[in-house]
Amino acid sequence: MVLYELYKGKDYKIVPTLDRIQKAVEYVGLKNLPYTSILVGGTNGKGSTCAFSESILRHHGYKTGWFVSPHLFDEKERWRINGQKISEERLKYYVDSLKKAFEKFDLTYFEACTLIALKFFEDEKVDFGVFEVGMGGRWDATKVCNPSACAITNVQRDHTKWLGKTPEERAMEKLGIYTPGKPLILGSPKYPLYPLALELCREEDLLVAGMDFFAKGKVNGMQTWLDEFRSEFFQIKGVKLGLWGRWQIDNVSIALALTAQVIKLREDRVKQALEGTRWEGRMEVLREKPLLVVDGAHNPDGVKVVINQLKASNIKLTPVFTGLKEKEWRESMKFLRSFSDRIYLLEISHHRGESLSELVKEAERLNFQEIITLNSPEEVLNLKEDVLVIGSLYLVGEVKECMEANRK
Repeated sequence: MVLYELYKGKDYKIVPTLDRIQKAVEYVGLKNLPYTSILVGGTNGKGSTCAFSESILRHHGYKTGWFVSPHLFDEKERWRINGQKISEERLKYYVDSLKKAFEKFDLTYFEACTLIALKFFEDEKVDFGVFEVGMGGRWDATKVCNPSACAITNVQRDHTKWLGKTPEERAMEKLGIYTPGKPLILGSPKYPLYPLALELCREEDLLVAGMDFFAKGKVNGMQTWLDEFRSEFFQIKGVKLGLWGRWQIDNVSIALALTAQVIKLREDRVKQALEGTRWEGRMEVLREKPLLVVDGAHNPDGVKVVINQLKASNIKLTPVFTGLKEKEWRESMKFLRSFSDRIYLLEISHHRGESLSELVKEAERLNFQEIITLNSPEEVLNLKEDVLVIGSLYLVGEVKECMEANRK
């Protein structure tokens, strides 16, 4: 946690602007990047879409850089070459060599992460950089990657303090990643994303799910299939996906449409890529007997989608839940109540974590028949039943960290 330690304890007043990161990029000589970048935004699914996109590019023989956010428990997860995390020594080198720029332009932690990614990918001579938007889009530091193509997965409720309380406001912020003359993939033709895109973007730059490309698939138990993807630029049928959930059909279709803007897709390579895609903390099975599944869904829409899919697949798991103080975790807990009579509650160590007493109070209000409190993520590993860890990426990270420590 080299960079994290550098920023630990610092109180940054977040002012929406690209001025800081743009000046830092010019200062370190990264204004004209030697690789092609793609950028993915949206409320939910952008991480999985990036995972599919990176795998597609890599399986076509290209060297990839992949910038991920947030990390689960190890910040080295944020920077990857061909899917492999940066080493501790290499990260320390970039923190030391770029520290002057961090301080000179008063960069936030995320801006510093972005600057490291740009430099790391340049030094590694990658062919493609895959970037995941941190929050929103219009003022997000990742815009400085100068993407050749962008995608927006969807617009749902999250970060309302920063992105606006209405769907229209949030859609406007996310559409801020668009560059005229560059392709923009939209994961939905629905209001407000597509209608606003028609107002803000050139229609010839838009590729829209359900209009310009189509996908269908299914979930059988813990396995997900892309039955068909079709468009004028690429078609494929009968592909097993490396990520679980009906929503991954949408994510993979966006990834196919996005990568098709920068390379020519080959069916055999695409099949290998989609089956081999992995993404930590997204319906990830950490243990099979008893089943321990972790998912980073941390807003009501994300939790709802997961729960509805589990119900449809007749998979029964007891939720292990927590929430962050500024998040709408009470709404998320409602969906868990519709799924289970029992719930495990755990307060995370992060300073933004909601108190155990508040979590219990809400669970009692929702009339869970059995409420069990846990004192540490270590206790999750000792549960003797099938469970789903959900509600916060920080909780997923703490559970995974405990599991890693137990393996050593």
